[in-house]
Amino acid sequence: MGFRPNEDPNSMNQIQAIDPASATADDPAESWAQRLQGTNFNATALLVTDYLSHFNEVIMLIEMLPDMPDMPEDVPAWERKSYQQHFADSEFKDRNLAVEAYDFAPERVLSQFEALVAYLDGNLWKIQNRLRDLDPDAPLADDIATTVKKLHRLVGMISCVVTGSGGKVTEQEVTTSSDTDQSSAQDEIDAMF
Repeated sequence: MGFRPNEDPNSMNQIQAIDPASATADDPAESWAQRLQGTNFNATALLVTDYLSHFNEVIMLIEMLPDMPDMPEDVPAWERKSYQQHFADSEFKDRNLAVEAYDFAPERVLSQFEALVAYLDGNLWKIQNRLRDLDPDAPLADDIATTVKKLHRLVGMISCVVTGSGGKVTEQEVTTSSDTDQSSAQDEIDAMF
């Protein structure tokens, strides 16, 4: 699975809650529990949150744009990486285990994880393209803080899937602000520029 350039990164189906108690002895995750003891991995999801630092890096750069307007080229330079590619390129202690375990993660986990990552990637891609075309003298919109808040919310949702601490998450929750104005995250990102 994962984000594919020819797919719409903003479309996704309803994301279902993962119930760790539903794992069975036939579940491949069961055999991984012992291998993952003493690591930062979630033994049910077979994933680790260290991947999220890849996104937090670019979100931090976006957040700094109003204070450092000479920095917009750093955001478009950021490159997307799949979960496995991120760990293959990293110095993470358990990087080989992260790459291997991903292939055995339960399909329910991966479908939620990959849908949210694709949605976040799509939003970041749109921001990158807007910054590439941005007039260097144009001021950035005042609502960049709102946009960053939306991006952090998406990262938080991904973290919930990885750690197994999330409940049922719907597309509306991903795209809708908790504010009363019901603006979508995409509208907020569009307004940033």
